[in-house]
This record gives sequence, structure tokens and C-alpha cells, in this order.
Amino acid sequence: MPSVTLSKPVTIFGKTVGSVELKEPNGGQFVRLGEPRVLVFTQSGSGYFIENVEVIRAYLDALILHEAGGEAVMSILCLEDGLAVKEMLFSFFTAAAERVAARKSTPSFSSFAA
Repeated sequence: MPSVTLSKPVTIFGKTVGSVELKEPNGGQFVRLGEPRVLVFTQSGSGYFIENVEVIRAYLDALILHEAGGEAVMSILCLEDGLAVKEMLFSFFTAAAERVAARKSTPSFSSFAA
């Protein structure tokens, strides 16, 4: 499982935790929760992301692998580590979107999409 090494380990249930593991979201979670952030384009063509805090919270609670639960783990991390965990969540979506884009150019995907 992918993990984030913590800059400041934390203690949960009397045990020191030095990394946070996340499982990859699945299709059911994506359909239920949606995108954690949306890319918005300006008139000049540049873009920026708008984050959906509630969706991010729900994903992290579901995907962080710890018996205390994702929300409890996130609540005790320092800001730097919380940001790193959030960035790992976003990386799942970025990587999946890149794989889908790469498949769109293959003949087998084109015939499937038609």
C-alpha cells in the first residue's frame, strides 16, 4: 500500500506511528463521493483547482488504513504531514486520469468508446 512517511511521528493507542498508509479509492467510492477537487479554467485558459473539503474528508476517512479511523489519524497529524496525506489522495486521481487519457489514444479503447 502507498504510504506517507511522517515528518513528526504520532502516538495512537499507545503506539508510535511513523507513516500513514492509504488504499486506492475504488469505483464505488468515486460514484458515491465524486471528485475531491475540480479543475476550473479562467478566460485566459489557465486553470486552478477548487477543493471539496467534505469529499476530501470522506475519502481520507475511508482510505487511511488504521484502526483508529482516517479522521482520527488526520486530526493528530501536524500540518505538513496532513498536507502530504492529502496530496497522496490527489495522486490517486491524477494517476488514474493519466492512465485513462493514455488509453483513449489506443485502438481498443476507441472501439470500446464508440
